[in-house]
Amino acid sequence: MSRSRTAAQHRSGRQAGRRRTRRNTRTIIGIVVAGLIVVSLAGLLIARQITSAVPGEQRIANQGAGHIANVTDPHTPYNSNPPTSGIHIGGGTAPWGVTGQQLPDEQTVHNLEHGGVVIHYRQGLDQATVDQLTTLARDLQRQNPCILLQPRAADKLDAPIAVTAWNYLLELQRFDADTLTKFFQAHIGRGPEAVCQR
Repeated sequence: MSRSRTAAQHRSGRQAGRRRTRRNTRTIIGIVVAGLIVVSLAGLLIARQITSAVPGEQRIANQGAGHIANVTDPHTPYNSNPPTSGIHIGGGTAPWGVTGQQLPDEQTVHNLEHGGVVIHYRQGLDQATVDQLTTLARDLQRQNPCILLQPRAADKLDAPIAVTAWNYLLELQRFDADTLTKFFQAHIGRGPEAVCQR
């Protein structure tokens, strides 16, 4: 074999090796870039979940959305007080807005299923706080009409104020407009039925 032919083969081998190295380098760079994109997207999703969480809220296990005909029909007990999901009447929801009477859980859970938010306050709560809650509820209703403010019997409420959405509960010891607004904005329109989405 001539020297020139051997040299040509060596050059050809080196060039092929360089091409393989370049291909491998591009593949590695592609994998690293794809990995960085995945990690960045995961980080954004986690950050979004952290920032959208409302301080003090509890996520309650979903009890489904089964129907009964009447509020007095027997059903599985709710797993939170006030309830955040579960059996409810299949008829209409409670009227949105402010009411001075406690409505049956079996009706207001239907409101939650539609993506509404219900603010409960302990019956007998001082009038100044009730007035603050009323003003806030009416302000929030301008953002989305699917909010309900109602009193709840003192023995049926563990905190002076409790706010519910589908699978979420927030209990407050005192009126806090900022936290109530954050809860409303985080959960309004997020029930299993998209009635309250805007």
